[in-house]
Amino acid sequence: MKPHKNIEYQIQEQTLMVVQEAAVPYGAGRGYFEFIQLSRDGIIKKALMNLSQQLSFSLSEVARVLHISERTLQRYADDEKLSADTSERAILLSQLYQHGTFVFGDLENFKEWMRTPLPAFNYQPPISLLDTTFGFQLIEDELGKIAHGIFA
Repeated sequence: MKPHKNIEYQIQEQTLMVVQEAAVPYGAGRGYFEFIQLSRDGIIKKALMNLSQQLSFSLSEVARVLHISERTLQRYADDEKLSADTSERAILLSQLYQHGTFVFGDLENFKEWMRTPLPAFNYQPPISLLDTTFGFQLIEDELGKIAHGIFA
């Protein structure tokens, strides 16, 4: 890997990594314009795979959330950039899990909550809703309620 690509990967990995504990307030750090530019430029597959490992997502779960086939995802080289749409969804996923980590106090608690069927989501696990932007928004809305002490 060339030095320039290595630096680019490190920036992307830092952007996609979810801080394990809620010490850092949700939303601190990167701004929307940085996310827009990163989406347009494309996320490197290796950074995405590190994120999926951190979130305990299988390859099929990642592919479903990103709206690409498992085979297409497998074909990408580790240092190859993903499309703008795929990159944007990866950033949304990272941001959702960062917000959840902030609300729940740590990543492991949030990951467990995401896989638990809940009444607020029609008794579906929240993770099953991540294939649509409406699902992302619904989960974000519920996190907002929880953060403010409103439990449905």
